[in-house]
Amino acid sequence: MRHSLLIFSVLALGLQGLSQPSHQRAILRSIGIKRPNIVARGTNLSKVEVWAIPSGTGITPDEYMLVGTAKLQNVAGQHEIWVFPITSVPLSVTDIFAKGFDAQGRVVGTKWLPQQGVTAIYDALWGDQSGKP
Repeated sequence: MRHSLLIFSVLALGLQGLSQPSHQRAILRSIGIKRPNIVARGTNLSKVEVWAIPSGTGITPDEYMLVGTAKLQNVAGQHEIWVFPITSVPLSVTDIFAKGFDAQGRVVGTKWLPQQGVTAIYDALWGDQSGKP
């Protein structure tokens, strides 16, 4: 009888975690550029990292670069805005992405900038915005 009560308690606690409303789960929703920042949006995140893939051939995931950690700009919760200042020195990278983490430090999502390739990344982050050719 004691064993079945213990098993029932463990199962009930496990199911409670699964039945949490989605507004309590950590979610990385998007990443974009709003100069002078890279901006990520999410819910209940504990951390957002910005990563880049260096240009070149044969680049493996262990060669990806952690560019830095974004800072939460508003109150934590449902509509978080995380900002990371664009570096003043251009990087030679083919892709930039963000990783969002939950309170336990687990990656809950990865989102990529829509711009891909060295030229597209450069133009989006450091290119001339004055409208002049």
